[in-house]
Amino acid sequence: MRNTLLATTLVVVALTIATPPAFAQDGDAFEGPWVAATAGYDTFNGDGSESADGIVYGIVLGYDFSLGGLFLGVEAELGKSSVSASGSDVLVTGDELSFNVGRDIYAGIRVGVPVSETVLAYGKAGYTNQRISATYTLDDIIETASDNIGGYRLGAGVEFDLGEPFARIEYRYSDYGSFSDTDLETSRHQVMLTAGLRF
Repeated sequence: MRNTLLATTLVVVALTIATPPAFAQDGDAFEGPWVAATAGYDTFNGDGSESADGIVYGIVLGYDFSLGGLFLGVEAELGKSSVSASGSDVLVTGDELSFNVGRDIYAGIRVGVPVSETVLAYGKAGYTNQRISATYTLDDIIETASDNIGGYRLGAGVEFDLGEPFARIEYRYSDYGSFSDTDLETSRHQVMLTAGLRF
């Protein structure tokens, strides 16, 4: 399912970018402050082979600047995921690490190119920090811990201007590196739908 959603999103982005703009963009449609709600499909990878699926949702705000035929934006997001996952043989043979993905904070930039008067194709990159609560079990020993892990996020999407409201479809990949002092690598693939209001 993740590969199907990813392929669909990338095809939409590619077809939109390939459409030649035949208009004089005045810049108003994609410029200024905005706030939005976002939700989508979340796949969490715990060790490069195991993964867990869930729903992610959050709030986003930002500001976009017009640079002629290009738009540069800054944005921040606070999100929450329903994903939980587990892995075995993390530190020693026979152990198990289970965890829940909590809040996620993102701050980054967005660069967009209008392909029509109401459609903007864009890419994004920035810093992301996720909260993980974990339980480690080895024989009769059970330990719990929480950790904040920072990493980077890359994404691409299409925005549709609906007047003051707008909508987006977006794919993004986040890499957080290893969890705590373990070799458990963590990353996420997400396909998001966003609806917001531009002021």
